Amino acid sequence: MPETIREKLADWIDTDVIAEHMLDEMKEQGARITLKYAKKVWLDVLLNELHDAIKNAITAARSL
Repeated sequence: MPETIREKLADWIDTDVIAEHMLDEMKEQGARITLKYAKKVWLDVLLNELHDAIKNAITAARSL
């Protein structure tokens, strides 16, 4: 069965890079580095920031 675009995109997105960047940023800011806290940070990004970031990236890409 052919993969959908969503499935292909999900496979392409490198979650390890996201996790590494989050942990590096937490360390740089002196935040506590625990799985529970990292999950809280990621959930906040998903709920409050990701939509606007994607919307802005699409707008910028269209203007190229």
